[in-house]
Amino acid sequence: MKDHPQHDNATASAPSRDERLDEVVTLIHSARQRCMQAVNTQLIELYWQVGAYISRKIENAEWGDAVVSQLAGHLARTQPGLRGFTRRNLFRMRQFYETYRHEEKVSALLTQLPWTQNLTILSQSRRPEEREFYLRMAIQEKWSSRELERQMKAALFERSVADPLKASASLAQAHPQALSVFRDAYMLDFLDLPQAHAEADLHKGLLQRLKDFLVELGRDFCFVGSSIPV
Repeated sequence: MKDHPQHDNATASAPSRDERLDEVVTLIHSARQRCMQAVNTQLIELYWQVGAYISRKIENAEWGDAVVSQLAGHLARTQPGLRGFTRRNLFRMRQFYETYRHEEKVSALLTQLPWTQNLTILSQSRRPEEREFYLRMAIQEKWSSRELERQMKAALFERSVADPLKASASLAQAHPQALSVFRDAYMLDFLDLPQAHAEADLHKGLLQRLKDFLVELGRDFCFVGSSIPV
């Protein structure tokens, strides 16, 4: 009888059948993700090679721009169903290669993102530092194409690197993630905070603006106070 509690505890701690079966699901998802990444790597490397080929032909005066159009037409005729090799995309491959061929520091990053995100960064960034920033952030944060577009439209690079949000040392120490969170999601210039501000100042500024907004909506809306007076 004394062994029963131990047996019960062992039974309770053992994984359930569904949990054991989910291990196979995890293996499938991991393998699928690796396959997708491998395919993407090969695709980006192919686009790089095609871009390099076109670039060298044009630089050596062996080809003119018109030949790229001929190449697109030739591929369409001889490779029916092949997608991604239109005249426009061929010129993008050339631009992709010519932009990054001397930037060895970021070359390893290119294959970690899909072509669509590479094109977004390529077309909307104005200098190498900005391109590298968005490449690294998109990989690190696993951004979707839509999220990458949103962050670039919100000028994340300018706010976090070119003109970073300033905060007091106490706020940075108490909340080490606060700066990156606010850089990613908000633009706080409208609060008119001093360059060195405390967390209480940030809280107060947000509440005051919220209160002003609700007052403008009319008396049908009420504002419940905060522990920090405004």
